[in-house]
Amino acid sequence: MNVRELRDRRASLLDEARALVEKAEAEDRDLSQEEQTAYDGKLSEADQLEKRVARMEALPEVSNVPEKRTAPNVIQNRGDNEVRALAAFARTGDRGAVSGLMETDERGKESVRIRIPTGLEQRAVVDSTMNITTAADGKNIVPVGFTGQIAARRNEIRLADRLGVRMIPGVGTTVNYPYENADPQAFTATSEQSDAHENNYTRDTPVFGSKAFTLVKETKKLELTEEILVDEDANLISFIADHIGRALGVTHNALLLTEVASNGTALKEFASATAIAAGEIEDIVYNDTLGYYLDDGGSMHWVMRPSTLGNIKSITGDARMYSPPSGDGRRTLEGYPVHYSNQAAATAASAKDVYFGNWYYVGMREDPALNLIRDPYTVDGMVVLKYSFRTVYGVLIAGAIGYGQHPTG
Repeated sequence: MNVRELRDRRASLLDEARALVEKAEAEDRDLSQEEQTAYDGKLSEADQLEKRVARMEALPEVSNVPEKRTAPNVIQNRGDNEVRALAAFARTGDRGAVSGLMETDERGKESVRIRIPTGLEQRAVVDSTMNITTAADGKNIVPVGFTGQIAARRNEIRLADRLGVRMIPGVGTTVNYPYENADPQAFTATSEQSDAHENNYTRDTPVFGSKAFTLVKETKKLELTEEILVDEDANLISFIADHIGRALGVTHNALLLTEVASNGTALKEFASATAIAAGEIEDIVYNDTLGYYLDDGGSMHWVMRPSTLGNIKSITGDARMYSPPSGDGRRTLEGYPVHYSNQAAATAASAKDVYFGNWYYVGMREDPALNLIRDPYTVDGMVVLKYSFRTVYGVLIAGAIGYGQHPTG
């Protein structure tokens, strides 16, 4: 068989395996023993076919074999690095260029799964198609005598990695994580036992809660006209990979702070709707409930906007209260590090603009892969790159993490 025939055979096997699963699910039952054996066999054979395809595509070209065609120049060096492979896939749809990144999910559906470190954060969604007509949408990267590089915006990185957020393991859409849901009670004084056997121990038991971590799919798509894929000369595909990484950061930070704002503790209601006053930062740090969590190593942090920290540092009394006397620029408050995020609200009426606590008592689950699907069929003359990943955050102990909030007015 040639490569195309092998791929067609593999696709048929996956369709047959998918049909077995869909039939069982439609009947609300598990696979029978016979169906399970057939399912496993089809997946095993499909895997072997994929390995055969990879071997055949790795063979060098032989000039005296007339039916063997030379691959287009754009993918001849597909193995050089992952960026070139993804660029070839985005431009031409050649699956061989990303065969090492292709994975099949439990339903037999194939997609490119990119395991990458979370990148930098960037601005909000722009609902538009990339083209060579509109300046902001792509015309600005079509060469008219300028450098072949795009300058990327720089913002905050994903906070979860730096704050010490707890990673929640598990398989499947939902994982339930148990936590202690009440303070332990003191022991009871008990007298020496008498002959009447009336001096009984006091019975006690911990109180437990359960937090459901249900993965939520986050999506983004980029639409590129055929013309921009051909005409651009500014490393667009490499820039898109970085662009997606930065978008991952802003998504994670927004989800994290939204969860703490919803399920954390209101550690302080500030007196003013428009400012933080001297002494109010101390009220947060020395909160009676939060105080029990201050000693857990490495996970005590502040999160706020740069402007909020600037306002706090500018508070004056007899001397500057929250700026080191030496004038150094270390980002700390009351001995704890400060991290910037524009996903925290700006200081305003009703705003939660300061977050503080032990971030280890916030959990995060994620599918550690970013899925990429290249869709050249939905719209004529256009290639659509569809990205998705799944994640969820959850506060485990509300008393360990919280925020300061301004009054309504």
